[in-house]
Amino acid sequence: MPQNPSAPSTAALTVFRLAALFTFLAVAMGAVVCATGSGASCPTWPGCRPDEIAPQWQLSPLIEFTHRVVAMSAGPLVLAAAVMARRLTGPNRWVRILPLVALVGALAAGAFGRFAVLSGLPTWLGGVDLFSALTAMTAMGVAAVMLGAQAPSSSSPSPAESRPVFRLAATTLGVLFAMHVTGIFAAGHLSYTRCIGWPIWHQINSDLHPWLQDVRLGLAGLGAALVVTTAVVAARNERLRWWGIVLATLFAAEMVLGQVIRSRELNTGVASAYSVLAVALLSCLGLLMAVTWLAGVNTDVTPLQPAPPRRELAMP
Repeated sequence: MPQNPSAPSTAALTVFRLAALFTFLAVAMGAVVCATGSGASCPTWPGCRPDEIAPQWQLSPLIEFTHRVVAMSAGPLVLAAAVMARRLTGPNRWVRILPLVALVGALAAGAFGRFAVLSGLPTWLGGVDLFSALTAMTAMGVAAVMLGAQAPSSSSPSPAESRPVFRLAATTLGVLFAMHVTGIFAAGHLSYTRCIGWPIWHQINSDLHPWLQDVRLGLAGLGAALVVTTAVVAARNERLRWWGIVLATLFAAEMVLGQVIRSRELNTGVASAYSVLAVALLSCLGLLMAVTWLAGVNTDVTPLQPAPPRRELAMP
């Protein structure tokens, strides 16, 4: 029976999408671990305690252990995507490069996570850890969108429509990366500032470096303006309208929860939601960047296919 030539491409797309999903979930669950203070609930690695692999039915250990399971599942998926990417052929070389970038980021974040449990991390390595995790999530998400893209159709935005949105999304993503990573350096002991989330629009006395807190507030203001602008510009384009609506909704929910945190005592439920929304906002910007990059830069994109197997020359 002849093989379906599209089956390998379908398999690659499935692996890419699963890798993108699990890297997102790993970052989101890591944000929940930080927001709930669950990181110390499982003091050994990879098991939760010296005498047990899985934790007892208590919330904090379950949150930490779930994060470990998701993160350890993401690693092999990203590795599989990186291996499969090397066999893809086509005009878009970024689909072959980005899974490797994601793999490096995922491996670095996994190693730093292990060290954080067993011996703790210095502040600067905590910043590298967060940057690596965010890079892995963004790179894998962008690669999955690019691999699944077909040649431009009537529903694809034109290059003239997509370029401004691409530039805005990429710039916004860079500003938000800087805002979140600098939170590691501005946070006081066990402060929520070290977790993924936006500043609460004022300095916090228990945190460090007032000048750095001011820098983060400036980055947050710039990031907010860029997010709103990106959402508005995307929403004005009929083919990108839903992206603009989703982006605006995530940002509005983040700002509302920020006001709740500012006016009331912080609790773990609200803090977790605040952090997960921040991660979702970053992921949405990365995916929008991929969609508009494809439309604006490569208007002749064709689906990537696995490279044909090499045939040995027959000896006479």
